[in-house]
Amino acid sequence: MELYRKAQAFFANGDYNKALEMLDDLISAHSEDRNSWLLHIEQGQVFLELAGKAQKTDMEVVYLLGAVGCFSEDVKISGLCANTLYKLARDLGSALFYKNCVYKAKQGLSIPQPNASDPASQMLKKILSARDKKGLESLIQQAETMMASSKTNSIKICEPKVWESKKSPDPRADAVKGLRSYWMGLNVKIKRDFMKVSIAKLRKFVEGVHKRKALDALDQVLASAKKDGKWTVWMCRTICSMKFSSAEECKTHLEQQHAADFKPSSEKCMVKRIGKDWARKISAEVWEPVDTAAAVKMIKNQLSDVIAFTSKSKNGWSKEWPLAADEERSNLLKEIRLLLVKFCDHQILSCSMRDWLMRIPLEHLGELEVSRQSLTDSHLLKTPQSICFLERPELNQILDLLNLVECEREDGTELVCRAVDSFLGRTQCKETIDFDPQFSFVLLDKRLLKRSKAPFDDGGTIKFLDPSVHYAKADAQGDDIISWLVDYSSVDKSFPKPIREHNLDIWVAVFRAVQFTCRALGTKYAKKKQVLDYEAALTVVENLCMREDERRMNLPEDQWHSYASLLCDKCEERAPGNSLTTLVFLCAVRDVFEQASYPTVDYPDLEDCLDLIRKRKSLSDNIVRKSIDLLTSMVTYKVLLIDAKILLIDNSRIRLLNSLTRLSFFDNRSYMLQLLKPFLLNEIVNMEFKSKSDAAEADLLRDEEKKSQTKKKKQKTKSIEKTSTSMSSPLDKTVEHEPSVNLKPEEDSMEQEDGQLEISSNTDIQVDASKVYGGCISGGHLQDMENMPGEDSLSVNLESVLGGAGARYNPALDMTLKALLNINVLKEDLKHNEQPFHADLEEQVPGALQHLFSAIVSGEIKTEGVYSVILSDLLASLEEVLPMSSDAAEVLVSILEFWHCWKNSEKESLVTRLFTLEENERMSCRNCRRKSNYPEQSSYGIVMAADSIRDLKCAFGNIKFVDILKVMRMDYKMLCDIKTGGCGNTNFVHRSISRCPPIFTIVVEWEKNESGKEISETTKALEWEIDISKLYEGLEPNTNYRLVSMVGCDEADEHICIAHEKNRWVNLRHCGSLAREDVGDRKSVVGFCEERKIRLLILLYEAAGTMA
Repeated sequence: MELYRKAQAFFANGDYNKALEMLDDLISAHSEDRNSWLLHIEQGQVFLELAGKAQKTDMEVVYLLGAVGCFSEDVKISGLCANTLYKLARDLGSALFYKNCVYKAKQGLSIPQPNASDPASQMLKKILSARDKKGLESLIQQAETMMASSKTNSIKICEPKVWESKKSPDPRADAVKGLRSYWMGLNVKIKRDFMKVSIAKLRKFVEGVHKRKALDALDQVLASAKKDGKWTVWMCRTICSMKFSSAEECKTHLEQQHAADFKPSSEKCMVKRIGKDWARKISAEVWEPVDTAAAVKMIKNQLSDVIAFTSKSKNGWSKEWPLAADEERSNLLKEIRLLLVKFCDHQILSCSMRDWLMRIPLEHLGELEVSRQSLTDSHLLKTPQSICFLERPELNQILDLLNLVECEREDGTELVCRAVDSFLGRTQCKETIDFDPQFSFVLLDKRLLKRSKAPFDDGGTIKFLDPSVHYAKADAQGDDIISWLVDYSSVDKSFPKPIREHNLDIWVAVFRAVQFTCRALGTKYAKKKQVLDYEAALTVVENLCMREDERRMNLPEDQWHSYASLLCDKCEERAPGNSLTTLVFLCAVRDVFEQASYPTVDYPDLEDCLDLIRKRKSLSDNIVRKSIDLLTSMVTYKVLLIDAKILLIDNSRIRLLNSLTRLSFFDNRSYMLQLLKPFLLNEIVNMEFKSKSDAAEADLLRDEEKKSQTKKKKQKTKSIEKTSTSMSSPLDKTVEHEPSVNLKPEEDSMEQEDGQLEISSNTDIQVDASKVYGGCISGGHLQDMENMPGEDSLSVNLESVLGGAGARYNPALDMTLKALLNINVLKEDLKHNEQPFHADLEEQVPGALQHLFSAIVSGEIKTEGVYSVILSDLLASLEEVLPMSSDAAEVLVSILEFWHCWKNSEKESLVTRLFTLEENERMSCRNCRRKSNYPEQSSYGIVMAADSIRDLKCAFGNIKFVDILKVMRMDYKMLCDIKTGGCGNTNFVHRSISRCPPIFTIVVEWEKNESGKEISETTKALEWEIDISKLYEGLEPNTNYRLVSMVGCDEADEHICIAHEKNRWVNLRHCGSLAREDVGDRKSVVGFCEERKIRLLILLYEAAGTMA
C-alpha cells in the first residue's frame, strides 16, 4: 500500500512517468492479487489525464487506448472502460468502439454490488453506484444511436499536431552570423581537426557543467560504446528492463514474456495466412473464364498433353486452356480477383479461405466426372486458375462471401503508428559518431562539414578510424555545421536519467494497447472455438442421419425412424449429462428443427430446449436434411469470416507491436549529442573570441608602434637607449623587483573562468617547491612556519599558485600515499623513530622524504595546502629515480622502494619492518617423498585476480575471503626437480613466514572491463578482517589483520582512496582538498563501488594487535 500511495502522490504532483513506472511495477508484482484492479484503475486515470492534456492530437488516441487497455483488464471496472471507449469512438467515428462500448456498459451493469466493508469493496461500490448505472444506461443509448447514424461510416482523422518540437531559443542571430563568418574563414585543417573531440576535454567539460552524476553517465555511455561497438540497444520498459541487440529479439521477448501475442490452446483453432507463393499466383494474371466443357474433355481424353503444358505454366497459370466468351463470368472473376488481391495486400487471406476456394472447383468438376487424381495431375488444385472453371452460380457464391470480409478496422492503430513515427522522427540521431583506435577522440560525422541534413544512420554501428585518414578528403566548404550546433530540437533533454524512463508514458500506453488488442484476439478465438464446437455437433447430427440411411437399406419402410424422432431420442438420451458438449448438441438440433438460417450458440436452458425439440419431433426428413445442409454452409462461412477478422485484428497487433518495439529502441548518441553540442559550441565560441582578442592585440601593438614612430620623429635628438627605455612597460619594471613567490593573493593576477584558476598572461610566476620549503622548514620540522607572517593565507597561496602554474600531480601517487598515511602503525613508527639516520648519512635521504615524514610527525600534513606541496615535491623526487606509472600497484612499489633509505645502521629500514614479507616455500613430494626447501623470498604482499575471487565466491557461496586466497594460492604448484634426483611430479607448495609484518598488503588485478554487478560481487567477497594463519604455516591461530584503507580506480582511470576513520568509511578527496565524503559502513562501500564502478586495487591491512 505504501508504494501505491507513493504512485498516487507522483500522479497528483504531475510526475506521470514516475507514477506509471511505479504502477507498472506494482501490476507486475501483484498481477494475481484479487484487488489488482485498483492498480489498473490508477494507471488508466494517469492515461486519461495525459489524454486530456493532448487533446485534438494523435497522442490523445494513444493515451485513450492505453486507458482502455488498463480498464479492460478486469470485468469489475467495465463501466470505466465503456466511458473511455465512447470517447475513443467519438474521436475516431468508430462503429467498432461504439459496439465495444455497448458491450462493456452492459457488462458493467451486470456486476453485483459488493457486501464487504474493506477499502477495495467500498471503492467498487462507489464505481457501481446507482448514479453510475444510470450513466451507463444513457451511454448505451447514445452509443446505439451513433451506431445507427451515418456518422459512423467515416473515420474522423485527428490533426497531426503530435510531438511538435519546442525549439530551444537559438543564440542571437548576429552571434550565429558571426560564428558562420568565422567558420568560413578557417582553413581546412582547423575545420577537420575540430571534428576530433578529445574525450578527456569532454569529460572535464561535463564534470564542470553537469557535475559528477552526468560524468558517471557519460563514462557509462562511453564504456558501453567501447565494449559493444554500437550506440543502439533495445530495452523492455517493464520492470524486467532486459536489453537486446536487435528489434526481433525485443519483439520476441515482448510476445513471450509480456502477453504481446495470443495463441489459442488448440492448434485446430490457429489461423494462418497464405504464403507469398499463393499471393503471387493470385495477382499474377488476368482472370479469364475457361470453357469448362472443352477443358473437361481435354482432361479426360488428352491428360498427358494437359499435364505437359500445366507443368510448364508460370505461377500456376496456363494459357493453353480453352477460354469461354462469357462476359458475366469474366466480370465476376475480375471482382473476385480484385478482392483476393486486396486481401493479400492487407494480409487477411487465410489458408482456410484458400482451401475453401479450391474445394469448390473440386466439387464442381467432380460433378462433371473428373477424378481428383486427374485434377491433381493437371495441377489445378494448386492454382487459383481452377476458379476460372466455375460457372456463374458458384462464382456468385464466392463473391457473396468475399464481400462480407472486412479489410479495415477502425481501432486507432493508424493514429498510434503515426504518433510513434512523429515521436521517433523528433528524437532520431541522424549522424554517425565514431572513435579513434586508441579511444582518445570522438570522431564526428564528416558529412557535417558539408551539410547538416545527413541521411539517417539507423545502424548505430561504431567504427574505430584513423582521424588523419578519415578526414583527409572530407569536403569542408559549407557552414551548416553551425546550424547543427545551435539546433537542439533533436537533442534528448533527459540526460542523464535511466533508459527506462525515456518515453515511458507513450511506451506503456502502446504496451497496454497491444495487450488490449491481444484480448480482442482472445475473444475472437474463443468465438471461433464455439463455432467449431457447434460444427462438430452438427457433424454428429449429420452422421446420425446418414447411419439411419444405411440402416434403412435393409429394412422395410414401416421400420424406418424419422430423422427428427431419432435426433429427439438422442437428445433425451444425452440430456442427463448436462455437459457443455450436450448443450451445444441440443443447440444444433434445435436450430435444425427450427430451420434456422444461421447457427446460434447461446447455451439455453436445458429443459426449455428439450421442450422445443419434442414439439418438432414430427418434422419430415426432407426439411431436416435441407436444414442441416444450410447450417453446415453457414457454419463454414462463419468460420471463414472469423478467420479473416482474426487476421485483421492480428494485423493491428503486429503494427502496434512493431511500434512498441521501435519505442523500445534507445540510441546513446542522443545523450552524447546533448553533451557534445554545448561543448563544441563553447569550443568554437572560445576559438572565435581568441581570434578576435589576438586581432585586437595586434591592432593595439600596431597603434603603439605608430605612436612610437611619431614620437621618434619628434624627438630625434634623444638617444636610441632612451627610446628603448620609454617603450618598457610598467609591468616589466615591477617584475624586476618582485620575489619569485608572492605569498599575498593579487586579485588582478588571476582570472576565474569556467570554475578554474588560471595565471594571468601579464604576470610571470615561477614556483620552486624546494624554495618554499627553504623558507618554512628548519631541522626537518615545520615549526618555523608558525612564526611566518600571513599564516592564514599561506595554504591558500601555495595551493593557488601551484595549481595555477601547473604543479606536478599524479593521482595514483596522491591516493596511494593517502592510503598509506591512514595506517596507524606507520604513523606510530615514525613518531618513535623521528631521527633515524646519522649526520653523515643525512644527505642520502632526499629532502622530500624528510619533509613528508616530519610533516606526519608534527601533524602539519593535515594543514590545508601543505600536503599538496609535499605531494608535488615527492613526485619530483621520485621521478628523478624512475619514471612514474599511473598504475596504483606500481606506484605503491615505487613508494616503498623510495622509502627504503629511511634507516640507520642500528635498525632495519622502515619498509622492512612494516611492509616486507619474508616468505619461505617448501615442497614435499607425494610420490617420491623427497623434500625441497627454497630460498627465502621477500615481497610487499600478495597479488590476486579479481575474476578468480569472484568465481570462487560464486562457486562456494559462504566461503570466507581468506579461504578464497588460500584456494587461489594452492593453484601454484612446483615440479619435483628431476635434476636434483626428483621424480618430476607436480606438488602443492607449503608457505611460511619468519615473522608477521605489521602491515599486510593485497593487490587485486582486474580486467578493466567488468560490469557494475561484477565489481559489486568482487567487493562483496572481500572481508574487513582476515586471519593470515590460514595462509602461512607455523603462525598462531587468529593472527588477525583489519582493513584500514583501500585504493581504487574507476572506468576513467580516476583513482580514489577509501579509508576507515572513526568506525566509518570515507572517500578522501584529491590533492588540494582535505574534505572527506562519507561512504558509510561495509555494505555502503559495496554499493558505492558498484554505483561508481570502482575497482579496488590495493587493500592495506593492519595487524589487529597494533591498532589503537
